[in-house]
Amino acid sequence: MKKQVLSLIVMFLLLAGCSNMAVSEEDEQEIERYISQEVMDPNFGGEIFNAYEILATNEEKGEIYLWALIEEYYKEGAEVEHGSGMSVPMVLKVDRSEGTFKVTGHTLPRDGSFYADDVKAMFPYFAEMKALDYPSIHFKKLSKEVESEVAEKLK
Repeated sequence: MKKQVLSLIVMFLLLAGCSNMAVSEEDEQEIERYISQEVMDPNFGGEIFNAYEILATNEEKGEIYLWALIEEYYKEGAEVEHGSGMSVPMVLKVDRSEGTFKVTGHTLPRDGSFYADDVKAMFPYFAEMKALDYPSIHFKKLSKEVESEVAEKLK
């Protein structure tokens, strides 16, 4: 029975077409930097904060599949205000050549009727399933991470 379960898991991973990529703490800092600087512009002149969950990676393709919460916050007098924001699945293109880790680009799904088809085309199957039905409990966790960082930096 254990062999059958193990065989199913191996087959599933092969069908998904993903080879896991180790992501270090330094790599995570590069991901955060990239998301904050390259994915969304602040509409109110504020600072961009983000939190994300890696759904899958593919070392062969140099891709990281994730869900990101990206929010702008700015000061209005003594108050901290929420500006623009987005919560979205995305694919990051990464380069690991010469022993470095660099995010070189990203892809977001289009809105509306294109959304589901784009996610299916962009993500491996098991990450696609997570992205198409991203649970609110995970969103709340990301939101708390952003709020904690905002409180630390802006208040």
